[in-house]
Amino acid sequence: MSTKTGTSTQSAPTTIVRVVIAKDTMTAMMAISKPPPGASEATMDDVKKAIERVGLVHGIDQEAIERALVKREWDTPVRIAEGTRPVKGKDATFEYTFEKERDNTPKEDDNGHIDYRSLSFIQNVKEGQVLIKKTPPTEGDDGTNVKGNPVKAAKGRDLPIQSGKNTKVSEDGLSLIATASGSIVLTRDGISVNDVTAIRGDIDMRVGNIDCAGSVTVDGQIKTGFHVNVGGNLDVRGSVEDCYIDCQGNIIIKGGCFGKGEGRIKAQGDIVLKFAEGQVIESESSVTVGGQLLNCHVTAKERIDVCGRKGFIIGGAIHAGKEIRASVAGSDTGTTTNLYVAYDAELMSEYEHITQEITRVQADIERVKKTLYSLYRLQTDGKLDDSKAAILKKLEEFQASVPEALKSLEETKASLEERMKEFDDAQIIIKDTIFPGVVVHFGPVYREFTDIQKSCKLTLEGNRVMVSAWNGDDSD
Repeated sequence: MSTKTGTSTQSAPTTIVRVVIAKDTMTAMMAISKPPPGASEATMDDVKKAIERVGLVHGIDQEAIERALVKREWDTPVRIAEGTRPVKGKDATFEYTFEKERDNTPKEDDNGHIDYRSLSFIQNVKEGQVLIKKTPPTEGDDGTNVKGNPVKAAKGRDLPIQSGKNTKVSEDGLSLIATASGSIVLTRDGISVNDVTAIRGDIDMRVGNIDCAGSVTVDGQIKTGFHVNVGGNLDVRGSVEDCYIDCQGNIIIKGGCFGKGEGRIKAQGDIVLKFAEGQVIESESSVTVGGQLLNCHVTAKERIDVCGRKGFIIGGAIHAGKEIRASVAGSDTGTTTNLYVAYDAELMSEYEHITQEITRVQADIERVKKTLYSLYRLQTDGKLDDSKAAILKKLEEFQASVPEALKSLEETKASLEERMKEFDDAQIIIKDTIFPGVVVHFGPVYREFTDIQKSCKLTLEGNRVMVSAWNGDDSD
């Protein structure tokens, strides 16, 4: 749509009033030309005539027009009208009748003690219980442009309720209801209700390996060498030795973990534990430790928080996507301790692979161009035999398919780079002391400490790891 201009003139010599409506018809501007010698200045009647010519009827700012006439700011565009903009409807919202994000961060009392018995990820529900209440999206409020025409408002976005095992969406689509009693498990695919299996004692030779689709509570310990596969959450009230745990939900280990690194603890959700020694721990979310991590290999996609006053990280390798927090890193004996942030091994591996593929395809394109040039010369000279003609055809087919393949690779690379931007604000906070022997890594950039640092925050600026004072604010 072209912009529409209204012009009003007086008898010669002429003063011109221009009114222009924007392409989106939501605003209008006015400019008054400087009166030439012998001409009278524009009046309100002149402005009204110009307004009528363009069909301006809504949202007119009378005060702005009067100011423009009084101030005599010639040839200066002034906004004299603005339409009523439509208001987008509200998106659908959900009200959860349970604790969607239960805070299981271990809390210290004044004496530095932590009550692990009060921690639990397991929330039980009963059959027929409503788990989610949905408020539908609203229609929104229509607007009006400066020509008086309605402007349709966008409706709020509808968000479907994602149901999982042992849940159903109500007929009106506004509630999620448990169809069985059990414990709630939140996954990327929705909300499920799983059975809870209680082990009244240790997982040892008397019980054997555990493979359970629901959630599991263990009153005792998990002994060395045993396998525990859990489809829901896992709550261990004792300690864990060198075993193999694979959990689709969250894990709490209230008695801590110790061993020789011969097992592995893995969860799709959060992992909370009292302490760990010589363990391999992997979380697709975050890891919280009340005591110390001693010679452990810990990986978390989000954060690792060794939160207590005795929250020491000594030895091993600690990997977190966004943040590591601890009271102390390293030891006064100079134990080598590696802390990694802004790094996702799987993501970096995929990015490296895609980058290499793009380089390979680009090199192939150049080689094919040179070969095609040679074959075209043979064809021009009438020296292209059948075998070379077949090669020419295949190379032409390859050349035709390459742009789409290269575009797909470059789009994948751009998508991975967007995901890597999530690590831009990565940080390491050490509340008390960093000892010599600690090496911090921000992606490929690292810094090794050779002297003691106190209460500091580590961030990446350019290609340097910067050390600044930590102000004691846990919201950093």
